[in-house]
Amino acid sequence: MAEQDCFKEALQNFSRDFAYGGAIRHLVDRGYDAARIISEMKYPLPEEAVVRMVEAAKKSLEKK
Repeated sequence: MAEQDCFKEALQNFSRDFAYGGAIRHLVDRGYDAARIISEMKYPLPEEAVVRMVEAAKKSLEKK
């Protein structure tokens, strides 16, 4: 992967987390799964991005 592609991906991930990460983590704390978040919340994110964010939130909950 080219350096510029890595930067673009990192910037995109940062922007998504900043814009939607807190809300998605909050919903996971409340028991929502990825399918429910995708169907009910209508975030303008690709499905795989929501799934990755939900999985990361669940892993951080397990560590607590």
